[in-house]
Amino acid sequence: MSMLVGCAGQSIDQSRYTLPSQTQSADVAGDFRGSVSLAPPRMASYLKDDGIIMQLDDIRIHQARHHLWAEPLDRQLQERMRQHLGQALPNADVLRRGQSAEAPTPALHVQLDVDRFQGRDDGMAVVGGQWRIRDDNDRTLSHESFEIERPLEDDGYPALVRALGSAWDTLGDHLADTLVEVAVTAETN
Repeated sequence: MSMLVGCAGQSIDQSRYTLPSQTQSADVAGDFRGSVSLAPPRMASYLKDDGIIMQLDDIRIHQARHHLWAEPLDRQLQERMRQHLGQALPNADVLRRGQSAEAPTPALHVQLDVDRFQGRDDGMAVVGGQWRIRDDNDRTLSHESFEIERPLEDDGYPALVRALGSAWDTLGDHLADTLVEVAVTAETN
């Protein structure tokens, strides 16, 4: 009986993670002068809990119990994307949905749907989903799927979180380029 009490009294350390700060500034995508409203990402239901996800094979996933996100993942992803787009589009007003825009038109609205944000058993970090860019009249100007993979530079959850952050930044680069293209097209129409 005393052995069970001793085991039950031991605590298991939990590690909490945030996405790392961007290691390099985003490349300027173009001269976009307008506002970008960024909605909170819609997350697949299995990504909404605190545990970091590992994909074990083609059909099984594992949610870590001791390696957790420090704050809700959707909030971290929205803020990091807002910062990234702000660097890539320095003349744009990049806002969270609901904030008032000070920049002139075009006003573009971005919705990200994240279906995958996890490690894989082959040593890769995977970010996947779709984005939709709309104008103020709710017309879809761009709708694309994305899947970005990054190799882990080391074993363990810290390396996974860094690789996921790098993949998210790559998505930010692609999204910034598309926003510039869409804005040019919207202005000519």
